Amino acid sequence: MDRPLPIVKDAPAHPGWQRWRFWVVLAMVALALVGLATYRALHQTPQPAVSKHQGQQAGQPAAGDLPSFDVVRISRGGTGVIAGRAAPGAKVAILVNGKTVGEVTADARGEWVFILEEPLLPGTAELSLKAVLPDTEAGTGNRPGARAGEKRTVESDDVVVVSIPKRAEPERFAADRKNGVLAVLTPKNGEGASRVLQRPGTAAPGEIGEQLAVDTIDYGQDRIPVFAGRGVPRAVVRIYLDNVYLGDVRVDDNGHWELKATQPLVEGEHVLRLDQLLPGSDNVELRVLQPFSTGAAPDPSRAKQAVVVRPGNTLWGIARKLYGRGVRYTLIFQENAEQIADPDLIYPGQVFKVPSGEREEGEPERPPAP
Repeated sequence: MDRPLPIVKDAPAHPGWQRWRFWVVLAMVALALVGLATYRALHQTPQPAVSKHQGQQAGQPAAGDLPSFDVVRISRGGTGVIAGRAAPGAKVAILVNGKTVGEVTADARGEWVFILEEPLLPGTAELSLKAVLPDTEAGTGNRPGARAGEKRTVESDDVVVVSIPKRAEPERFAADRKNGVLAVLTPKNGEGASRVLQRPGTAAPGEIGEQLAVDTIDYGQDRIPVFAGRGVPRAVVRIYLDNVYLGDVRVDDNGHWELKATQPLVEGEHVLRLDQLLPGSDNVELRVLQPFSTGAAPDPSRAKQAVVVRPGNTLWGIARKLYGRGVRYTLIFQENAEQIADPDLIYPGQVFKVPSGEREEGEPERPPAP
């Protein structure tokens, strides 16, 4: 007689075996992932790194390093203001017909402004730019092919052709509005479109001494005033109200500045002071004192203009900068006779009143003796 087979039940799994099996599976997965990554690394084609200078030949400056023109404002007297851009810290040379007439340094934003003191002669002149780029820092690679400490000179791609009409008679231009200054920006290589920067008959600025002024004073019911006026494009103007500092403003490319005060304006008489600073410094180049009464527009005839003497200044040079002609130094000399014993001897720090530029009979035709 057959006996039934005994039923054998599965023994319960040992907890240690469960943990061991988990780690075995995890190790197998890790080995598979490592193998896959190794295979891809061995068989994938390496891609070249993309540089921000890709497409730029080694040793060539970046486009932003090249000096360029933004603003050209030339008066009929041949003086004026030139502004543009370059690499931050670059030393920019301004050339007229290939001859350097001055140098400026681009600020941290890459902007520069130059006041043309030596008048351009009637006729046609070509303005161009050169810039010495700041030292290359080791390891920055900001200019491909450049070595640390190397200084490089680059030139503008464009030139500005300026045409100044001949004077119809001494000290005067023809009254015809079409007979004005023309400035055209054009590519140096002759390829590409030209652009007119200054047209005849448009509102060309006067001489440097006539550009700094207060034009309007507005305020509403809160009596907080807003001052506005004109100045040399991109110049910094420091403004005071009754000798209390209000703030610094930067003249825009159109020669306009604006500042809103923070305190209400009290009734009565006030004096607004404008100090135009020399580029890149806190030294005052030109000063205007504009008296005004609340509720009335500023009267330009009440404005008093002054110039601060700096090292190297001469009366001839100051007059040429303010009026466009050095022979008018006699106007400053006569207006400040109490301070100037000898027109050949002026001293840094002196503040001279600036009279109007009306021509007087007997103006000399050459500068005082050096």
